[in-house]
Amino acid sequence: MRALLVCLALLPAILSAGDRFVVDDDAFVEQATAAATALKKKGKLVPLAKLRTQLKSAHCDLALPMPRKARLETPDLYRLVRESTVVVATFYLCAECKEWHLDSASGFVAADGVVSTCEHVVNFEDDEMKDGFLVVVDAKARVFPVTEVLASNADSDTCLLRVAGLDLPPLPLNETAQVGDRAFCLSHPDGNHWMFTAGMVSRFFINREPAADGDKPPASRKLAPSLYMNITAEYSPGSSGAPVVDDFGNAIGQVQSITTSIEEEKGDKGASVMTSYGMPLRSCVSAEEIAKLTRPPAKRGN
Repeated sequence: MRALLVCLALLPAILSAGDRFVVDDDAFVEQATAAATALKKKGKLVPLAKLRTQLKSAHCDLALPMPRKARLETPDLYRLVRESTVVVATFYLCAECKEWHLDSASGFVAADGVVSTCEHVVNFEDDEMKDGFLVVVDAKARVFPVTEVLASNADSDTCLLRVAGLDLPPLPLNETAQVGDRAFCLSHPDGNHWMFTAGMVSRFFINREPAADGDKPPASRKLAPSLYMNITAEYSPGSSGAPVVDDFGNAIGQVQSITTSIEEEKGDKGASVMTSYGMPLRSCVSAEEIAKLTRPPAKRGN
């Protein structure tokens, strides 16, 4: 392991090429896995099973930063949002190969030492996971342990995590976004870390339906209504929890799901062929739903 760490130290995950931010995904994952392994050996990681017992907490007292009001050029916006965006990763022992792996999702810093992500990033079913922990990784491949679930809401698929030692600046929330506003997403789709895409807010809608889980259809139960938005900025699986920001670097929402219309057809030899059609629907939780986790429930009658 000592030799491995020495080799990784000589192979930076993030390369500096002038003002460019160049990612080496393989080196990034190797460095993060080695750092998570070191934290585990020191007893610094909290078991995922324990974190899941804290998911019933509906809100927490948290001071959120005020929204920014200075519009940024896109390269500057990327640099700013990158400082506050993280990988929220499951560090787990594989039941099949008996090796430790790092499975990436996304998140962003919402307050000092607190990361916002999706509830399903913490609460999921995985038959391949024998033992697991939750860690946060920044753009420098530094790894921090998730120590507590501060608040979560399964219906709106929102979650706030306490992260020990995290020293990254938070992204303010903007609860006044409108249809037609520009929307940018910084996420880690399919293990392609720190990918920045642009689009716009295409609509707001009330969500009552659970998203499909991979190839599984959505669950049958109805959810309590939550405010969601559709955006045209691209992302893929692995982006759950990623910030969706405006021109100013305020989070207007976070990535929740992507769905496509799929039709099963019979091929020439009778085999089933799955065909996708239409545009993908990229659904995001609104900033309002994230902010609700930091406020006590309104008293009945108010």
